[in-house]
Amino acid sequence: MSNRMRMSGINSGMDTQSIVEQLVQAKSTKKEKIKKNQTKLEWKQDAWKTLNAKLYSLYSEQFGTLKMQGSFKTKKASIVDSSIASVTADGGAVNGTQTLAVKQLSKTAYMTGAKLAGATSSTVVGNYFSAEDRNKWFTDGTRAQVQDTDENGEPRVDGEGNPVMVDGDETYQPIKYIVQDAAGNKKAVVAIAYDMTMEQIAEQFSNAGFNASFDSNTNRFFISSKKEGEAGNFTLTDENGNDVLNGTDSPVNDTAVNGSNLTVYERSRAVLGALGITAQAAGDGYIKGQNAKIELNNVEYESTTNMFQINGLNITATKESDYTTSVDGEGNEVRKYATTNISTQTDVDGAYNMIKNFLKQYNEIINEMDKLYNEKPNKTYEPLTSEEKDAMSDEEVEEWEKKIKDSLLSRDDNLRTLINTFKEGMAAAYTTSSGKTYSLASFGINTLSYFEAADNEKGAYHIDGDADDEKTKGNDDKLRQMLTNNLDDTMDFFNNLAKNIYGKLGDMMARSDYRSFKSLYDDKALKKEYEDLEKDLKDEEQYLSDYEDKWYDKFAAMEKAMEKVNSKSNALAGLFGTGR
Repeated sequence: MSNRMRMSGINSGMDTQSIVEQLVQAKSTKKEKIKKNQTKLEWKQDAWKTLNAKLYSLYSEQFGTLKMQGSFKTKKASIVDSSIASVTADGGAVNGTQTLAVKQLSKTAYMTGAKLAGATSSTVVGNYFSAEDRNKWFTDGTRAQVQDTDENGEPRVDGEGNPVMVDGDETYQPIKYIVQDAAGNKKAVVAIAYDMTMEQIAEQFSNAGFNASFDSNTNRFFISSKKEGEAGNFTLTDENGNDVLNGTDSPVNDTAVNGSNLTVYERSRAVLGALGITAQAAGDGYIKGQNAKIELNNVEYESTTNMFQINGLNITATKESDYTTSVDGEGNEVRKYATTNISTQTDVDGAYNMIKNFLKQYNEIINEMDKLYNEKPNKTYEPLTSEEKDAMSDEEVEEWEKKIKDSLLSRDDNLRTLINTFKEGMAAAYTTSSGKTYSLASFGINTLSYFEAADNEKGAYHIDGDADDEKTKGNDDKLRQMLTNNLDDTMDFFNNLAKNIYGKLGDMMARSDYRSFKSLYDDKALKKEYEDLEKDLKDEEQYLSDYEDKWYDKFAAMEKAMEKVNSKSNALAGLFGTGR
């Protein structure tokens, strides 16, 4: 409405504001109708958005799956001795029975360090070991150069003023270890200094590509490869390439006086051994990584992990098979592993449940669409105004609006097209690659009779012999029989049915002037209709504002006229002495 400031009724004594409001209110019928149409259109858009989401789910998840041949070629596998392995099967697995033996499980290269009594993650290496050991392991006989001093402690210089340098204390050097992979390739360098904490040493190994930590609860280093199997094996060498992880000599040379008397190998072994990170030190252990090995049908297969994918079978080994030993003619031990059986067959239950789930979702959608389409048009109820809502309870408002919303898609053209597309596609007959023609009835899948089906459920399909369907569970289970005895024709039929409806829905969801991509209703047209109503509403509001201003102008003119009349009356009264 207009925002103009007004003063009225001063001379006439009339409540002109109330009069104008009533006049405008009488003219507001069209505005209220536009707003109500807008509300109904919003509700209709919401109803379509909700239904469209369900339809797209049916399209992509159900029809999209059903049209793929691989969906029917699922297999299931079982194993007699499930303690040694678990088995699943892909569609390419061969039906039948196969033998399996697990000869060896995969292991990851793993180092459990020796216990370092009293050490925590914050313990500094140099403080944890004795000064004598520290001097032996972390010094190499070199000394830092420092400026000499005289008897007074003053820095000495030569005749040219240059500092006089002398050997200072022995220099502490970090011990460097070369990390080599299973193939002997250099991968990283680990440097251990005397002032490092145990946690920092663990970080050095982590940065070198290991899983590493120092556990303060057990006072041990734990270091493992990030690669499984033999490929994860590693070793540590000194800077000269000597293996210090698996060395067999004593890790500490007690006869050495200082670092200058130790070789690089001895110093490297000493530090590593003192930290409990050697394969032979008491209380620790280095487990080499190994590949898993199985025999399937007497053929050996090897994997870095315990998982194998062989001709459609997915085998996860969990325990080594029992075996007996014997000696061959050359005196070599020969192991004979016990085998267990793996059985693979077509997953009829899986295919049956896929079709059943498809029909369940289809029935829910077709029933809902039938109900929305068949609802009687509502010509009595209109959206409530704010004043009308205030006069009703929340329950009454909800019930009132439900009557309108339930009938918004009654006899909707888009909805009729969708219903017909589904019903025609489901009722059609399809020819398989074998040349035979089938319909859903060929598989014991039918709608109920007209009098047996509930209202708005006459388009729903039921499977004969379905234990969960009270209407048809007593009938012969033709679907399961067809899946068991003629999988190819069953698969072809449902593939063709799904492709037919899937293709038609896809065409309907193509972008056009009236609808957006993936929309099964004219969402653009509804949006345009709403925008047109929004424009009409603004035009009507402007008209009412102008209408209001017009009446206020008229009353204002009347007030001015009355003011002049009153002014003249008062003047005359004064002349005749009747005024005050």
